Amino acid sequence: MGYKYIHEMNPHNGHKDKGAEAKCKTLTFEMNINSEDFDSLPEKTLGQRVHKLRKQAGYNIKELGDLVNMAPASISYIENEKKVPFISTLKKLCDPLQTTLNYLLQIDSWPEDTSGEIIKKYRLLKGLSQRELAKLCNLNQSTIKDYEANRIKGFNNKTLGKIYKSIGYTSV
Repeated sequence: MGYKYIHEMNPHNGHKDKGAEAKCKTLTFEMNINSEDFDSLPEKTLGQRVHKLRKQAGYNIKELGDLVNMAPASISYIENEKKVPFISTLKKLCDPLQTTLNYLLQIDSWPEDTSGEIIKKYRLLKGLSQRELAKLCNLNQSTIKDYEANRIKGFNNKTLGKIYKSIGYTSV
């Protein structure tokens, strides 16, 4: 399936002299975009994945920004790897881009070697921020942050169990 992009341009739009506009022609540019072109777009980084999905959905940066109530510059920063977005920002992008946090962040490929890695991975799979998880567990956000950074030595099994239960993690 292909997509057609049409752009019409009148060089005197907004010109106050109606006579000048009558002397102008409207130029129309047509460009067919094949879906195969989207398949060739890179998707190794978060920014590349957002860019590819935006193009596939047929949005320009401003249109996507309007849909999710974000400045076009913020979307551009994400696509160009100049800004690391909050989870809440990525969640807003998922619906119009018809994707999941898992795909955007490639969470399935993350390791589960430490409790901190497990907490972060499953928290994000649930679409929770550190603050939201802390609230669910009745803990301070800094505690979740410290667990994820593996800064807490001698893990409290009761606390860890509460966190694991909240993120839906069950050890094998």
